[in-house]
Amino acid sequence: MKALRITVMLAVPAVLIAGCGGSGTGSGKASTASVQPGVVTDIGGLGDHGFNDLAAGGLKDAEKSLGVKGRILVPQTPADYANDLNQLAQNGAQPVFGIGFTFMDSIAAAAKQFPKTHFAIVDAPVDAPNVTSLLFREEEGSYLAGVVAGLMTQEKTDFTSPADKVVGFIGGQQSPLIEKFGAGYEQGVKSVCAGCQVIYQYVGTTTQAFSDPGTAAEIARNMRAKGADVIYHAAGASGDGLFKVAQDQKFFAIGVNVDQAQTNPNAPVLTSVLKRVDTAVATTIEAQAKGTWKAGVQSFGLSNQGIALAPYGRFDSLVPESVKKAVDDAQKKIVDGSLKVATKLSEVSGK
Repeated sequence: MKALRITVMLAVPAVLIAGCGGSGTGSGKASTASVQPGVVTDIGGLGDHGFNDLAAGGLKDAEKSLGVKGRILVPQTPADYANDLNQLAQNGAQPVFGIGFTFMDSIAAAAKQFPKTHFAIVDAPVDAPNVTSLLFREEEGSYLAGVVAGLMTQEKTDFTSPADKVVGFIGGQQSPLIEKFGAGYEQGVKSVCAGCQVIYQYVGTTTQAFSDPGTAAEIARNMRAKGADVIYHAAGASGDGLFKVAQDQKFFAIGVNVDQAQTNPNAPVLTSVLKRVDTAVATTIEAQAKGTWKAGVQSFGLSNQGIALAPYGRFDSLVPESVKKAVDDAQKKIVDGSLKVATKLSEVSGK
């Protein structure tokens, strides 16, 4: 099936600026070349109020600040990834982004085929001289979300009750990446509520698990039936199913990637784990323009504002100062290195 093509650009023409597109090595040597960033989203596409929209936002930020034009391609299946990356590279895009760990093989192949093109991949390491890997320490923000969940489930509010002490986690595709979210969350919960039960479930085992709100809603209903009154998701657009159930059955949800209380104003979204994919994309394009682009791994976490916890918004008055202090204390320990956050469930509970 042919992929949908979406072009995003400013009304003004691109300008020639210093870049390092000719070297492909990230040496920092500038050359006169047009910076024409290209982004291939994952199959969740635009309008997910999360991961892909953040990448598009980072591109738009770079367009505005640098006066360049970019393109976004939206594949309909993972089989389209290679063709979309190749199309951008063939048309002179620089740099070219693959948004998501499912691009690993496609990015590696494209980088080999187009050695003078700079590629970037989000959420996966690809070892090549013309690829930069934009990785996030999602477990750090998830730990903070766990602290919030573990403490709030012990509070008596319109959305929580201390009677059960049960919280939930809904992951999208079963994978090491999503396990990082779940492991950090469970560790955070257990750090403040050793007796709390964390119900943990994935939506599925393929990329479709990130765009299946119906299954996520069913999982949320089952968790609620078992007493969960705070449920955190890392499931992309599938999270919409959680928000609907949380609204209908009046319990707290915790969002991911963006402040999902803003995109779901009617749902009781207590907070969200912010993943600044937009910042990573924009800074990578800026580095291309400045001639400072480099291959290798770039890591984003609490210490460099790549990960953060969203404000409590309209529920701020329901969150005790003791909970806010516990979150602040945990963040300080993570940043100074005195608290190591788990990235695997086996490091938390032997699962």
